[in-house]
Amino acid sequence: MTPANAQPAPEAPATGAGDGGAGICVGSNDATLGAVFDTILDNAIPILPAEMAAVVPELRAEAHERMAQARISMLSVSNPRSVLSDDPDAGVNTTNDPVATHIVTQLMNVRDGVAAQTIPVERLTLGQAIETAYFLIYTTTLVPASIVAGMIPSIMSVGPVSVGMLISLPLRLGVMGFQAIYRATQSSLEKGCVAVTETGTIPGAGEPDADSDTGFRPHPIVEELAATLAVSDSTCAPVSDMSLRSVLDRTVSYLDAIAPDEAARAQARDLGARLAYLSDTLMVPSNLIPENQDDFDTISSLLSLGLSFVPTIGGAATDALLGITNNLVESHGDVGLVPLGELTVDESLTAARYAYALTTQVMQLAWGRVTVTVADAIEVEVGVNPLSFLPSPFPIINAPNTYGLATYHRVLRSVCLTA
Repeated sequence: MTPANAQPAPEAPATGAGDGGAGICVGSNDATLGAVFDTILDNAIPILPAEMAAVVPELRAEAHERMAQARISMLSVSNPRSVLSDDPDAGVNTTNDPVATHIVTQLMNVRDGVAAQTIPVERLTLGQAIETAYFLIYTTTLVPASIVAGMIPSIMSVGPVSVGMLISLPLRLGVMGFQAIYRATQSSLEKGCVAVTETGTIPGAGEPDADSDTGFRPHPIVEELAATLAVSDSTCAPVSDMSLRSVLDRTVSYLDAIAPDEAARAQARDLGARLAYLSDTLMVPSNLIPENQDDFDTISSLLSLGLSFVPTIGGAATDALLGITNNLVESHGDVGLVPLGELTVDESLTAARYAYALTTQVMQLAWGRVTVTVADAIEVEVGVNPLSFLPSPFPIINAPNTYGLATYHRVLRSVCLTA
């Protein structure tokens, strides 16, 4: 979709699309693949042999015809975060989760009625192509690589370092390095001069063909949900900022509205009243819920990364300690005792994510103790625990939290309710 915040870049002397004149530079969020192709081709003409330069017009026309005929379903396209919202503090712009970005894109497509449409490659923006590629690489390569790195057995330990850690370290660092380079490249292309146009805009950039129809129809529940959503920004608070009491009240009202009879309505109201009493009377220390890992500052993020390689305690335990410390420092030691209903959706999901991760870590510690005990029981005399060669199952056990609950959390940070 064409970004609402698109601003023409300063005029720069550059070759227009085949006309040799100056134009206005646009970044990757405004430049279509067709325009990028023209820019590359125009810049290559001066260095081409005369016989090749003579056939450039024919090649250009054929390429554009093929790009116009090739179509991609909007269900497969992700919009860049900066296109979804021009607010740098918006939830969608503060997360680095391509899956959450894809889900938000598709919810907006359903809301706008374009989910069943296709977009010609000619009109696909470079920004959309980059974000879509990142989503595909993330789900098909980076996630499996991260899980495999966590499953590599320790094999043999020499002090605090194991052979398995040395094997998995390049894989872990490679995943993090790729993500950092990818995002930096994307940001540079958004701000840079990717293509040149006469007006600073390209008709139809990022927009699907309104006459196309793949036959896809979202579930009515998804349509109903999407119709009430928008991308959160400074004018529309994200769903994650809602209190649990307000979520309860909205849920009871919804159940009351769709109840088939008076008995069902009475049951919903009664259960709602019970939960409301509990939410108003049960007190919880909100600041003892660790700060969300996604909100860590640079120092906390570096500490989290470094401590993640510490055997036994690295990972969820040290992240929780960092998160609680950050909260208590900001609140000057106040534990923040509040009624349960005043907790936000964000705080409750953060607590759930930590609880899941810490449970998995405790299970992993117990697994380690069991393998040592079993090895001792069978009187291993070679100095190597054969069970240490078994792959760890815990990265898979924790995957629903790392790539499921965390993604759901980021989606709720990225959308707001309009009704």
